[in-house]
Amino acid sequence: MAYILGTAGHVDHGKTALVRCLTGVETSHIPEEKRRGMTIELGFASLEDPVHGTVGIVDVPGHERFIRNMVAGTWGLDAAMLIVAADDGWMQMSSDHLRVLKAMQINAILLVITKSDLADADMIELIQEDANRHCREILGRELPSVAVSAQTGAGIDLLKKKITELLGTVRPAQPDKPFLYIDRVFTLKGIGVTITGTLRGKGIAVGDSLSLYPGGTECRIKNIQNHHADVESSEPGMRTALNLKIAEKTKVDRGMLLAGQGESPVLQGSELLIRVDEYFSKTESGTGIKNHSELELAAGSTHAIGSIHFNKTDPTLARVSLQEPIAGRWNQNAVLIRHGGSAILASCRILAAFSSYQVPVFKRLFTVYTNRELPSWKAADFFLNGFIEKTLAAPKELSTDSSEVVTCGKWLLLTAKLTEWEAKIIDTAKKSQAGFTLEELDAAIPVKVRPELLKKLCAEQKLSAEGSLYKQAGQGSTLSKSAQQLLQLALKAGVDGIEIDKIQQPQVRKDARDLVKLGQLVVLEGFLHYHHTVYEKAVGAILKGKKQGDIITIADARTASGLSRKYVIPLLNILEKTGKVKRQDNDRIVL
Repeated sequence: MAYILGTAGHVDHGKTALVRCLTGVETSHIPEEKRRGMTIELGFASLEDPVHGTVGIVDVPGHERFIRNMVAGTWGLDAAMLIVAADDGWMQMSSDHLRVLKAMQINAILLVITKSDLADADMIELIQEDANRHCREILGRELPSVAVSAQTGAGIDLLKKKITELLGTVRPAQPDKPFLYIDRVFTLKGIGVTITGTLRGKGIAVGDSLSLYPGGTECRIKNIQNHHADVESSEPGMRTALNLKIAEKTKVDRGMLLAGQGESPVLQGSELLIRVDEYFSKTESGTGIKNHSELELAAGSTHAIGSIHFNKTDPTLARVSLQEPIAGRWNQNAVLIRHGGSAILASCRILAAFSSYQVPVFKRLFTVYTNRELPSWKAADFFLNGFIEKTLAAPKELSTDSSEVVTCGKWLLLTAKLTEWEAKIIDTAKKSQAGFTLEELDAAIPVKVRPELLKKLCAEQKLSAEGSLYKQAGQGSTLSKSAQQLLQLALKAGVDGIEIDKIQQPQVRKDARDLVKLGQLVVLEGFLHYHHTVYEKAVGAILKGKKQGDIITIADARTASGLSRKYVIPLLNILEKTGKVKRQDNDRIVL
């Protein structure tokens, strides 16, 4: 695989000179950088490593005013060199850059003491000790180190060996799709839009289709370059330039995200749910960030201005409302920066994104994430909905606590939801004198999951099934007093039937539904019901003497049953629905 190595450290500590010594490439590429003697934009070069092949190098600016560009350079790194000059020692931006590396979860870091020709061995040792004291405070550990001079070449060979060892410790994540944050955009006549960035996730090839976010505009790769050479494909971890075929007038800017096809979602929007991992500027309140205050969020190669609103129950959770939408992945690392300044306030991760603020949505998500870390993007929906198909996720992707996930048929269910749903089903069974159907269950129980839940409860002998009806195990069919009264009314009405909507009796419609389920009443049409014995006598008269293939006219049915059209046509329709006759124009043929 390919690797990206970055520089980090205070301005004028020799980062660009060190990259030039390692690679022979001058990364200060714009006139202002050369005039001012400092890196403003990101610089790029490559190093040939004997073990890992071509290693891309990103040279980031060290001045505090360009901290946003520094964040843009670190998001795609595999490893980093933290540069501290021997003639200056540890500085404030050394701390800030190390915090950014920590925020971006860059764990493979090498401490490089530059300008070793300007200090004696004792001073260099003191600089290393002081630097590692700061590393222990920020990272909780010391870093491997090496002292070098870009002017004399001293220590450069050892540095190269250290880089080889450092890259050997990298274990990058393996997302399911290619993605690339744009850090430069060019539009050339006759060529079109060309962008550059660090490729992550999966590889890409000429002809592949990608989508540009925010927005999801489709585009196609016309040409790929790696380190100034045309190639047919690019692998993850490579500095990549892409010439894109994209619709005219499409807005393509630095900070936008290119992504390919994959199962995981691209988060996009101006309303973000974030998790704050660490505050870097602490005050008496313990956070250093005032609720509802304005700040900037930097993620990938983009940054946007917005305001932050902390959750009261779990203050590590917050809603960030941005002026412009951004795009990223679930659990995307980001940095919060003081608006109008350069102070790094905190590190955070993006958990969800929406185009607008919806109070109920954020309330539910705050509940899901409060005092809980989820192992994957799939887990959020699982905790919200309570279920997911077994083919779509493994239990360990849903919760770090195996007791929270239970298998039910083809579903994985949240244990708390399963308990809640089963209680509702049993309660429904207890209240039903005639049993209940799948459709009659509480609306809060997902329709997809109901069959498996009922099957599980039947297997556990908590329910019994009779056709499409479910009852509490051991429950008889004892009718309530009101249902018995309704049944007697229907029997007394005979062929005139009863119209349920005209009967003044408590819970008459529920009793009617229960009696229909039990086969005691038959629905002719709308609210018109027959007692089952009256119905059987009427259809028996209509079918008497008829054999398969015989034709029954409406007049025949009226004569045989002695009933009017009001009753005969509904009776014939029921016979048709139950498969005893089929319709031919206005007649019926016996089956």
